[in-house]
Amino acid sequence: MKLHRFIGKIENKEITKQIRYILRLHAGEQVILSDGKGNEELLEITEISKEIKYKMVKKLETLKLPREVHLYLAVLKKENFELAVQKAVECGASSITPVITERTIKTGLNLARLEKIILEASEQCGQSIVPTLSSISNFEDALKNASGEKIIFHPGQEAAKPPSVLGGLAAKLSIFVGPEGGFTEKEIALAKESGFTVASLGPLTLRGETAAIIGTYRAVHGI
Repeated sequence: MKLHRFIGKIENKEITKQIRYILRLHAGEQVILSDGKGNEELLEITEISKEIKYKMVKKLETLKLPREVHLYLAVLKKENFELAVQKAVECGASSITPVITERTIKTGLNLARLEKIILEASEQCGQSIVPTLSSISNFEDALKNASGEKIIFHPGQEAAKPPSVLGGLAAKLSIFVGPEGGFTEKEIALAKESGFTVASLGPLTLRGETAAIIGTYRAVHGI
């Protein structure tokens, strides 16, 4: 049976609400509590009264993903960007940076809402370390801040090998995904000058959110 998993402190009002009123858990049931920094414990609820009491059953092994992937994603329409962020976390992204590109249309984001989406997605998928959300960056600064093996996805390139192969099985990857209209040729040229590999996710033209999801999954798992 899958155990309910929470990130934060058991005394957190939102977690208490979930346990008491939404999930209606009882004494004797077990939950997983993570601090969002790689430490997790299996807890057994001993009492639910004015406060929730528990005892630690054991410490759990930290989930380790194949590699560290930092997603630099051009800002999309609100619902599309939120979907991409949610699914990128579920695919194993370590961090997400919104990027303003030449063809970006929508430039405003609710960062507080995105952080909540990231936290909830981390709880759902079992990420031991909650991915970080950076402030909005312009394209040139994003290129400078990218680290590890650097890949920019661009339609029309020769179908890409798995990013893990492009990166020589690199432990850390930075991947860039463009907006609805894709990156401009000027941006691709700048990326090349900054040491990026230009690659495609296949012969089909993907929406920005779809490319972010597929690109993140392939980068993390090397497929």
